[in-house]
Amino acid sequence: MNKYQIPNITKTCKILMLLAENPKGLSASEIEEKSETARTTVYRILQTLCAQEMVQKNKGLFFAGTQLVRIGLESLHSMEIRSLCVPYLRDLANKTGCTSHLAIPTGWQSLILEVHDSPNPVRVASRPGTTVPLYCSSTGKIFLAHIYKNKLKEYYSNHLPEKFTANTITTLEEMQEEVNKILEKGYSVDAQEYHNNVCCLAAPVRNGSREICASIGITGPSDNLSENRLEGFSEEVITAAENLSKSMGYSGN
Repeated sequence: MNKYQIPNITKTCKILMLLAENPKGLSASEIEEKSETARTTVYRILQTLCAQEMVQKNKGLFFAGTQLVRIGLESLHSMEIRSLCVPYLRDLANKTGCTSHLAIPTGWQSLILEVHDSPNPVRVASRPGTTVPLYCSSTGKIFLAHIYKNKLKEYYSNHLPEKFTANTITTLEEMQEEVNKILEKGYSVDAQEYHNNVCCLAAPVRNGSREICASIGITGPSDNLSENRLEGFSEEVITAAENLSKSMGYSGN
C-alpha cells in the first residue's frame, strides 16, 4: 500500500462504494465479507458514517445516506454546468477580448470550474480547479451578495480577511456596502483586489430552482482594461449568465 494512504480511510471508501452499488442495502456481515474488513473496524466505520448521515440504517440493513446522495448530486451538477457553459464562455471571450471563466461556491471559497482563454496574446486568469476567497474575487462577491449576505457578520467575526492588495476589502462595513452595490447593479467587480494589475467582472447564474448556482465572469490586465472599460462589458457578461441560466432550466418568471 502507498505509504501516504490511510488504511481506515481506504476501508471507509470501499464501504461507501459497496453501499452505492447495492441500493437494496447490505447487512454489517455482508459489508464485512465484501470489504474484507474486520468486524470491529466495520462497526466503528458504520457508526461514524451513520452519525454523519453518510450512511443510514434501516431494519438491520445499511444504505447510502442523505449526505452521500447530496455529494453525488452536487458532483453531477458540477459536471453538467461545466459542459453547458463552454459555448457561452467562448462567445463571451470572443466578444470582450477577455479571458472568461465559470465558478461555483464551495464554503467560503469560489472554485473555478472552467476557463476559456482570451483570443489576445496577453492572458490573465486562474486555471480550472483554483479556489479563491469570496471577498476579493468577482465571482466570489456574487456568492457573498446572493447566498451569504445574511452571514457576513458571522464570517467577519470568525475570520480575519487577508489584504492581498491595497484594494482588498477587509472590513464588514465595506463589504456590506459592496454587497448592496452588487445587488443594485446585477454584477460584481474585482478592481485589482486579489492580484495587482488584474481586473474581473462577474454576474450570477441561476438554476431551475431559481437558486444562484454559479457565477460567470471575465478577467483581464488592468493596463488594457480600465474599470470603466470593464464595466462597459457588464451587459455582455450579464447576458451570458442569463443564457446559461436558461440552459440550466431557469425561466426568469
